[in-house]
Parts: sequence; C-alpha cells; structure tokens
Amino acid sequence: MTANSGFQLGYPTERLSPQGANTSISYRAWQASMRLVAGIALLMMVPVFFLVWVVNLFGDRGTLFFKQQRPGLNGKPFEILKLRTMRVGAERSTQLGTQNDNPQITRLGRTLRKLKIDEAPQLLNIVKGDMSIVGPRPIPMALDQELSKRIYGFQARYAARPGLTSIGQICINDNALDDQLVADWKLRFEGELHYIRNQSISYDLLMVAMTTAYVIKKLLHSEH
Repeated sequence: MTANSGFQLGYPTERLSPQGANTSISYRAWQASMRLVAGIALLMMVPVFFLVWVVNLFGDRGTLFFKQQRPGLNGKPFEILKLRTMRVGAERSTQLGTQNDNPQITRLGRTLRKLKIDEAPQLLNIVKGDMSIVGPRPIPMALDQELSKRIYGFQARYAARPGLTSIGQICINDNALDDQLVADWKLRFEGELHYIRNQSISYDLLMVAMTTAYVIKKLLHSEH
C-alpha cells in the first residue's frame, strides 16, 4: 500500500473482537462536554465558511455544502455534512472512495482536503449527537456494504459513534482503491477496533492532539 504511511498494532485484524464502547458516567460526561466544545468551534468556523463561500463564487459556483447519508451508531443512517470539494454529481462515480489526484476535485477542494477543513461542518453532526470528536470515520453506504461483505466483523466498528477524526485520518495519507481497497480498510479497521476496545478520555485527547499537530504541519508545509 504505497499510498499509506501505515501503522501496526501488533496483532492480526482477524483476532480482534469488539468489547463495546465506553459507557462509564465519566466518559459520557466527557462526550457531552465535547458537544459543547463542538458548538463553540462551529461558531468560530463561521467566518471560514463565509470565506470559502466567497472563493467558491469565483470557482465552479456549485453548492457550498455536501450532504450524504452514512451509517452511524449501531448502523443507523444519518446525514453527514461536509464542505463540497468535488464537482457537483461526482459522488456517483466515487462511492467506494476517491484519491487526492482525482480530477473531479476542485482547485479549492484540494486545499480544503489537505487541511481537513472540508470536515469542519461535521461539528454540527457532533452537536446533534450523530458523531463524536473521535471515532471510526463514517463512510458512504455503498462502501460500507462492500466492506461488510469482504472484511469479517466489519460492522463492529459501529459499536461507537463515528468520529470527526481517527487514527486513520492521521496515519493514512490517501485512499487505496480497486485491488488495494480491502487491504487498506483492514488496516484502518484494525485501528478502529483498537480505539473501540480502549476508548477513554486520554485516548480521545491523544487523537485530538495528533490531529492538531497534523493540521499545523500541513499549514506550515503549504507556506513553503
């Protein structure tokens, strides 16, 4: 998988079995506080959304936001919200994922994807309770159905709310497609199950810190 930087947790994916998400009172209180933090962050992002809208007016002038049904906690569908990074209608040909060099990605969209800003509207999903700050990434329905058929126990990832960030967001640089699709997602799935089995406040804080460092690194790199 040349597209990925990769990570290894020391045991084969096939041996893993979910033990359920953390349901302790302290962790539930933590989740509730994160919804409040997400609401504040969402308000702070409004000027950014406005700037993206203005830039978009001089681009392909499509819709600002992209909405799509995706499976959430216990597989229950919810509508995810993102800043649109691809041409209108591109999702019909990218249901199993897309790579960073896809020509359907707009010029503005490449920058938004690189800095993960396209995911920012999902702060609203967190406020609504559909998502958490950290957790398995919500994926398109078609991709979920395909991987559920080809990866044993794949639906165990929905024992926890999907997250705005995850270990895969940080450690995997680009999506793998076609013949490498299943191998790529087995690696991601291994990390997601590790998170579900060890879900805690400290784990969430680590993922947030790593994501922040990732975005800062991308920002500094973009200036050179």
